[in-house]
Amino acid sequence: MTARTGFANLMTELKKTRDELRLQMHLAGMEARATWEKLEPKVDELERKATAAGDAAAAEFEGAIDSLGKALARLRDEIVPPPPPPAGPKL
Repeated sequence: MTARTGFANLMTELKKTRDELRLQMHLAGMEARATWEKLEPKVDELERKATAAGDAAAAEFEGAIDSLGKALARLRDEIVPPPPPPAGPKL
């Protein structure tokens, strides 16, 4: 896998997480919304910077993408309720 391919895969996952969060923000509290307002613009900004830097610098952006992805995932985990436990056998 080239650095550019790795970058593209990471950006795809980052955007997927961002898009999932967009759908959930209507349920979020004020603190989560404030966090979202800080994180969302960083996705596009990071993509623009990495694209402008070219293939040679794509690998350098992987750490930033990973960090931002983790921040988005933490926010998602705060606002998206966990799935209900599986139903047990009926007696």
